[in-house]
Amino acid sequence: MNVAFVFMNDTPVVGRGAGYIAGVIAAAGYPVSFFDSYYTPVEQMVSQIVAGPADIVMISTMTMNFPLALALIREIKKSKNLPVLVGGIHPTIVGAHLLEQRPEIDYLCVGEGESMVIDFLRHFSTTALFDIQNLCYRKDGKIHCNPIRPAEDLAALPAFPWHFFRKESIGDGGRGFLYVTASRGCPFNCTYCCNGIYLKYYGKNYIRFRPIDKIIEELSYLKKVYAPRLFYFGDEMILADPEYAIKLFGEVKGKIGIPYGLMARVEYVTPELTTHLKETGCQYVAMGIECGDENFRRKYLNRSHGNEQIECAFALLKEADIFRSSFNIIGYPFDNDDTLTKTTINLNKRIKPDYAYFTILYPFPGTKLYDRCIELNLIDNERIEKTRQYYEESVLKNVFLKKKCAGITRRFNSVIPFETLFDFKTSGERPLIVSFMKMKYRCVYGFKQTLKLLLGKKIISWIRSRRIN
Repeated sequence: MNVAFVFMNDTPVVGRGAGYIAGVIAAAGYPVSFFDSYYTPVEQMVSQIVAGPADIVMISTMTMNFPLALALIREIKKSKNLPVLVGGIHPTIVGAHLLEQRPEIDYLCVGEGESMVIDFLRHFSTTALFDIQNLCYRKDGKIHCNPIRPAEDLAALPAFPWHFFRKESIGDGGRGFLYVTASRGCPFNCTYCCNGIYLKYYGKNYIRFRPIDKIIEELSYLKKVYAPRLFYFGDEMILADPEYAIKLFGEVKGKIGIPYGLMARVEYVTPELTTHLKETGCQYVAMGIECGDENFRRKYLNRSHGNEQIECAFALLKEADIFRSSFNIIGYPFDNDDTLTKTTINLNKRIKPDYAYFTILYPFPGTKLYDRCIELNLIDNERIEKTRQYYEESVLKNVFLKKKCAGITRRFNSVIPFETLFDFKTSGERPLIVSFMKMKYRCVYGFKQTLKLLLGKKIISWIRSRRIN
């Protein structure tokens, strides 16, 4: 069978999940036409798929991209009744309800899909199709969802098919940060994250690590072909197994010789590990704060670490001269969200990250915060259909945070672009101009705030004097 595989996407990035699925299909001998919706408009994809040799359409989509995926399916079906299998995070968290709501979709892959799609293609024209694990389908007017198979063996997966993605995406939009992964899965169940659904299906053993020799082989290939400035391990659980992380980063330094960065949870940042990160060429670590109120964080976000742990982790990395980013969320569905935002800002003031990301909460189906929003009838259905990025706007009724989010981001970060701030040399030294520009920006910003305060006082005095007169 010929497969038209569509990666629903709205940024110049590599889709690791979509890539692995398309890669196993190609490795099994099935012809694959790969489409990335960031580069190819819906109209163009429709014409190419309909006119092409595809026997089936497979679509990988997240929740924010699903409205566009649905539009694509509808347009394809108008011209050619091709069977459509939809997989990815959105079908996994919504499940059978998606088939109930969307008759245009024929099949769903729920959960991880590498081995499922191969079974699906092999048995598509047989009755064995309806016994395939992870499959949701319609039969005799009813919707059926089969049991979930065990999580994939990462060591058994073929090499990632980098050739399916454009060079601009591989180089992170031209910045030269090449996104790679060493693990899959997460043992935590944060209330704003879809991971809770995967934990329900797979349990805490869902977290797995790739063989180090395969990672080094992949990095060697990427170094030769794409010459990245930095490898970014974007899987936040890479430090969950310290022995594995220490061995991997030692291999990266000894055999690759290119700086690297990573995402981490503050609980895993220790003095010993920080020393190893510095010695092996780590130049960037991003960590989630999400909210500065530790009581709210524990009670409503299910994140148990305290502010002291956050401050300690950021201090350790600063001492090691490692560039630090913080992830923060505003727009929680609670009446005291303004107060929560202020506590988050104050915590960032204390930890002084080199870059602070502020995004607006998007309540994903299947999460506890989504359930709260539904229970209180807070979601603006029109806005949620249109929102594609976390910084665009709140999807809650009568809540408008786009300007506020942008203002906070500008307040914490330099006016010069992030990629310039993060312009490290191979040796790990930051250019002096970066430190100077950040200092200059903060001084200018501080001067402006002081000026506003003084002018404000003068205006108030003037108004009072007019009233007296």
